[in-house]
Amino acid sequence: MKETILIVDDNLDNVNLLDKVLKKSGYQTLKGYNGEEAVELARQESPNLILLDIMMPIMDGFTACKIIKQDESTRNIPILMLTAKQEISDKVKGLEIGADDYITKPFHLQELLARIKSRLKLTHEHHQTVSRERRKAQDQMVEGVEHEIRNPVVSIGGFARRILDELPEDDRKKEYAKIIIKEAERLERMVKESGALQDLATGDKENLDIHLLIDEALTQTTTLRKQHKVAIERNYDHTLPSLHINHDNMLIAFIQLINNGLETIDDGGKLTIRTAFDGPSNLIIEITDDGRGIKSQDLERIFDPFFTNKMSGAGMGLPLTRKIIDHHHGTISVESQPGKGTRVTVILPLEEQAAD
Repeated sequence: MKETILIVDDNLDNVNLLDKVLKKSGYQTLKGYNGEEAVELARQESPNLILLDIMMPIMDGFTACKIIKQDESTRNIPILMLTAKQEISDKVKGLEIGADDYITKPFHLQELLARIKSRLKLTHEHHQTVSRERRKAQDQMVEGVEHEIRNPVVSIGGFARRILDELPEDDRKKEYAKIIIKEAERLERMVKESGALQDLATGDKENLDIHLLIDEALTQTTTLRKQHKVAIERNYDHTLPSLHINHDNMLIAFIQLINNGLETIDDGGKLTIRTAFDGPSNLIIEITDDGRGIKSQDLERIFDPFFTNKMSGAGMGLPLTRKIIDHHHGTISVESQPGKGTRVTVILPLEEQAAD
């Protein structure tokens, strides 16, 4: 997955040069020519890093940096400020308003690339640390919810059913009892799913053809596929080796991911599944749909327990999927744009699994 860098400079030659150098180095790029465009593109596109000039028309880099760092949706995007100014006061001002690094023109392109690589690495490591701590806290929360709610919910549902059975048919309170039962059943399902998240069976692993497993998941989602009239495109690399995985758990994960894609597609859409090598020791599975997509502010939360949106529903499907992938030493990531669809990428390391 290529990282995206937003280049913002009012000098067209500078933008074109940086655009060429960054693309050659393997990055995707976005281009802006003043501070207002920097703020707008940061909010719309969520780039991985921003190269931001200071002296620009309409809105200067200092103002743009301050706005980006004060906005909850963009504050974590690292900003590397570019300027011809060399005064210490300008550098201090940039750092004080939130810039993550500072480089003075003219600069060596190799130095710039090294700073970009270093900053992206630091940001990635920070996100991994935050993600681990967040998952730990979420697991503790889910465990507490399951323990504290299970018995009261069962009691509420049970007594509501008894009341419903004993009320006369023409009693208006029967409708209230039905509502209580319905909501109690919904809570019972959530508690059951919470238990599944906590009690995920490690199980035995075996060497399996990932394509047979994906096809099995597709078979089990046939009803939903027909309901939404979705065409399935398989782009399989049949040279891939077998994976050492737990069949039942990984099947659950792929069923969940395929269902999520199918549910967001309007009639006549397409879901594409691609497999390939990702480097010498990793296998990649991509599930891409042309459905409704996910808002950028929701992307970071779709794996949170109880989070609700059009992709994840209201249950534990995606948190359970992520936990299954984690147990196989893999990673899962999601890219999406509203109205343009979603791509889920699962990467499974071949060597680590073989060593289990």
